[in-house]
Amino acid sequence: MVQNFKEDYDHGKQSEEISYPDLIKLFKRDNLKHDPYCFAHFDFFDDEYMIELKTRDDVKVIDGEFHYKTRAGRNIILDTLYFDAPKMRFAFQHNKRLEKKKRFFIVWKCNKEYYYWEINWDKKDYYVEDQENDWGKGFQKRDVINVKVSSIKKLNSFNP
Repeated sequence: MVQNFKEDYDHGKQSEEISYPDLIKLFKRDNLKHDPYCFAHFDFFDDEYMIELKTRDDVKVIDGEFHYKTRAGRNIILDTLYFDAPKMRFAFQHNKRLEKKKRFFIVWKCNKEYYYWEINWDKKDYYVEDQENDWGKGFQKRDVINVKVSSIKKLNSFNP
């Protein structure tokens, strides 16, 4: 289990490298590029798609349910998976200024399996929540997007 921000960050970057060929294949995107910028809002992109990868080794999907073991050792079934709200704001602002809109995806790699949600703004699939955590600069509050697991799909079923 990852214990601190640096370990979590390094683990995420390693997972991006490992996952890159998988995402090219699963999204059927031969021109997909890996963004080298360490603070990029989205890890992978091409002319049409932007993809953010969130690696969750401690989440296992069993019979369509997302199981998580807390640090206290308690097993729970998750109702949502989350990502940072600034990514959603970036997607909205990015498309606001473009004639040809891009498609934005959040991909969760749960225990080596890929699941995705395509960002939309209809507010049926998600809700916004403030969370307090150590995001790398001590404990801070920030808003996150909680995507309902009923809206998250297994990536091997992706069909653009």
